[in-house]
Amino acid sequence: MQESILEINLKNLSNNIQQLKSLNFNKNKTIIAIVKSDAYGHGLLEIAQVLEKQGINFFGIIKLDDAILLKNKLNNPKILMLSGVDEKHIKDAIEMGISICVFDLDYLKTVYAAAEKIHKKALIHLEYDSGMNRLGFKDSELFKALGYIEEIGKNGDFLEFEGIFSHFSSADTDVDYTIFQLNNYKNILKIISDRKLKPLYTHINASSSILSNEIKDDFSNSVRPGISLYGINPVNLQMQINLDLKPLMTLKTGIIQIKQIKKGCSVSYGGTFKAPNDMNIGIINAGYDNGIPRMLSNKGRVIINNQYADIIGTITMNMIIVDISKIKNASLEDETIIMGESESKRITVEEIANYAKTIPYEICLNIGKSNKRVYI
Repeated sequence: MQESILEINLKNLSNNIQQLKSLNFNKNKTIIAIVKSDAYGHGLLEIAQVLEKQGINFFGIIKLDDAILLKNKLNNPKILMLSGVDEKHIKDAIEMGISICVFDLDYLKTVYAAAEKIHKKALIHLEYDSGMNRLGFKDSELFKALGYIEEIGKNGDFLEFEGIFSHFSSADTDVDYTIFQLNNYKNILKIISDRKLKPLYTHINASSSILSNEIKDDFSNSVRPGISLYGINPVNLQMQINLDLKPLMTLKTGIIQIKQIKKGCSVSYGGTFKAPNDMNIGIINAGYDNGIPRMLSNKGRVIINNQYADIIGTITMNMIIVDISKIKNASLEDETIIMGESESKRITVEEIANYAKTIPYEICLNIGKSNKRVYI
């Protein structure tokens, strides 16, 4: 019986980072590779090691445990904690030289107090809320934070204003609002410059805005590619630049039983599919436990012997059922591709996300959590 295998193609990752580096927009900028959430389900350490070989040494993550792993396994990486650090671990982060996202004045004071206590400089990136209304300083709050940083600079050396950044909310769908956010961000950068503060890193662009080609100047010296590293096109985005990005993930399994059913027979839970005629069906060794959304029931498809086979009936926890009536000589030895490509057929993560009425990010995370990974 074939088990479900998630293949991660590391050669494609190398291709993708070189493609992104080739963009004029990214030239001479620091690339902060976003590898949070286990590198979007692809495997944090394996992905980071390949990126390091490709010259990337700055990583954006969420969990301190991930930061510790990268610090131990890579060659002195720079790490930005994108959502800050839990207060009880701030001292540890400072000791390791990890850059900390700071998003309000109280948290800034907490970080500084921790740094002062251990007599070691805290590296901070201020997150500016330019219009997404998620984490980050609004204008008046940021001005207070800048004043606090200036005052600290007169009296001590336990805080380094290393970076300022923001995040677009709708770069793939709303150009006007993206420009509105960019103008807000540009104004803040001017205010920071006028106050003679000089952060080393400024960044706002991520995959959607990089690939849409609508932003000609982001007034920054760094970029934060995330989903594009993994060869995936962000939701609703019609890529306007010519990049050959290749997906890393291929989910494969096998047929564990073949049977014939008569016209009128129901298939799977709830009888949501009734055979319109006599059919050959294959029982496939994967289900929603493997990250296949139940919303693909009676909608999605797989590839068997370089042919599409429709999913019929409700997807169950560990199995799906497909129509193999038109696939000649289908057998239990046949490989079944749930996501990936064969000689001439392809099922993308974007297709699966579309059927499931969600975004590719969620599909990658769920599939990445649920299957045995094999790196090729």
